[in-house]
Amino acid sequence: MTNDLQYMLEQGYQQHMEGQLEQAERLFRAVLAQDRDNIHALNLLGMLCVNDFRPDEAVVLISKALKFQPNNPESHANLALAFKDQGKLESAVKHFRESIRLDPYRPVVFNNLGNVLRESGKPQEAITAYERALQLDGDFSQAWCNLAAALNEAEKRKAARRAVDRALRLEPTLAQAHNNKGDIALAEAHYAEALECYRKATALNPKYVAALINMARTQRDMDDPDAAVKTLKNALEIEPNNPEAHHAMGVLQEQLGDREKAAAAFQDAIRVAPGMAIAHYYLAQIRGRKTSDEELATMQKIWQEVDMLPNDRMFMAFGLARANEQRRDYDRAFEFIEQGNRVKAEMQPYDDADTGSFVDSLADSAEAAVARLGAEVGCSDKRPVFILGMPRSGTSLTEQILASHSEVAGAGELSYAYDTAHRIRDITKQAFPDNMKLLRAEQLRELGEYYLARHKPDNLAHRYVVDKTPLNFQYIGLLGLALPRAKFIHCHRDPVQNCFSIHKMPFDKKQAYAHSLEALGLYYNRYWRLMQRWKALFPGRILDVRYEETVADIESQGRRMLEFLDLPFEESVLDFYKTERLVKTPSASQVRQPIYGDALQAWRKYEAHLGPLIDALDWQALGVEPPL
Repeated sequence: MTNDLQYMLEQGYQQHMEGQLEQAERLFRAVLAQDRDNIHALNLLGMLCVNDFRPDEAVVLISKALKFQPNNPESHANLALAFKDQGKLESAVKHFRESIRLDPYRPVVFNNLGNVLRESGKPQEAITAYERALQLDGDFSQAWCNLAAALNEAEKRKAARRAVDRALRLEPTLAQAHNNKGDIALAEAHYAEALECYRKATALNPKYVAALINMARTQRDMDDPDAAVKTLKNALEIEPNNPEAHHAMGVLQEQLGDREKAAAAFQDAIRVAPGMAIAHYYLAQIRGRKTSDEELATMQKIWQEVDMLPNDRMFMAFGLARANEQRRDYDRAFEFIEQGNRVKAEMQPYDDADTGSFVDSLADSAEAAVARLGAEVGCSDKRPVFILGMPRSGTSLTEQILASHSEVAGAGELSYAYDTAHRIRDITKQAFPDNMKLLRAEQLRELGEYYLARHKPDNLAHRYVVDKTPLNFQYIGLLGLALPRAKFIHCHRDPVQNCFSIHKMPFDKKQAYAHSLEALGLYYNRYWRLMQRWKALFPGRILDVRYEETVADIESQGRRMLEFLDLPFEESVLDFYKTERLVKTPSASQVRQPIYGDALQAWRKYEAHLGPLIDALDWQALGVEPPL
């Protein structure tokens, strides 16, 4: 290579480092005009294209450099970054690993590999990559920050906090670390802390759109939707084409009851990111809106042609199921329902024996505690009311009815019962739920006070505050002991309709029972038997509310629930759909309409496919006849 070419490369590199991309590119191309196979110019120009968000050009340039120098670890690492930006994550991982094989001592490559593994939905593998980066450079603040995010995604919260705190000690002004600390706090439902972290992140970097989106989600969770809308508008002013911001706005508008604005926001997300599967699903599921033929064709094209990540494929499958259901093509809809559920089932199969052991232990431990201490030893506050049952059993409707009463605050779905159960581990140093039988009376009182302290003061100002978290049925033993004056409203409905309503939705992979018809039947049996044990343990404190009876006669059921709570009847509970409040559940659209009965036997449209569910249900234990 001549001295002139060497000089141009050095000058181009310097311009690149100073952010003068146009001048740098001009110099690199000048080198290639004289020496088209110059591997240094190919690599440097390829990396410039990566930094300039032109991954397609970067792949061509760096791939050409690798033909001449296939064992160049830096080229493999740069090509991996280009593939990452193209969304070809498997290719990115392949080239990062090849770069590491050739040179295993560069922490930045391990860090970048961790980032791609996280994006691929593999937080545990990402953790290993970040830890290796930190073994090579213990002061690598960005790697500590990214490790915290991966640990949080792997639900290792304490380790995540240690990692993010280390990042902030090394670099207190690292905005991403403050954002990641907010994510950890949000996962633990520490909303005020999360909000403060996001504010610090955006103060350090006012154009940090990801932190603004997280701030808006936190404001929504803190029941401040006006602030959330304002924050998202700010994010969209900074990045008008940010699909995540548009999608977050759509979710918020649907929860506020404005389905037209929600649809428009989801359409904006799809406009700027046509392959955004979750936005397609959310648009398709808006109640009262039919997916257009053009929208359906777009989803089908993506489904057939795009190599999606498993989670994206799952959302697209459920979106296609909704669109086909709207067209009354139930066989085709069911095919997509099954394909969407198959993705989750492969990630986390249902283990009925393990579930049975856990459920039995829940009841055994609570019964042992009641036998030893009695049922009146906890915090005597009577404000908490728990609406629970299987998901999709009418809990959102029931909460909306009660929250329409002047003396009731609806707090929505909360993690507080889970957090309280987790706290027992800190007290006893043993695992839940067996540790319940070890608790003393004063510890149960403390747990009840801890649960109450999680609620917002505005909600506690009411006579009752409703925690509407369906799966809290698991925690009735603990809650009944820690809050002996609390009451429970148990929602249930036709078991086939209930289970199939769950199966039709993209439930989190952790709810493994949801992804198989047989598993749903087995899990429902265990839930039902557990509820019978709770009723025997806490007589008079659990009110059964059947969804079909509420639909048939809302006034009678409303009066019955108010009588259970010793509240006077108010006409407002009959107009529950007019109550203005944020509804943060998949039923947000439904509870804003007068009560309807069209879904009571909707499963019949899919009856030909539901044999595994019907066969798995224990009809004798359920006390009803199987469907004909």
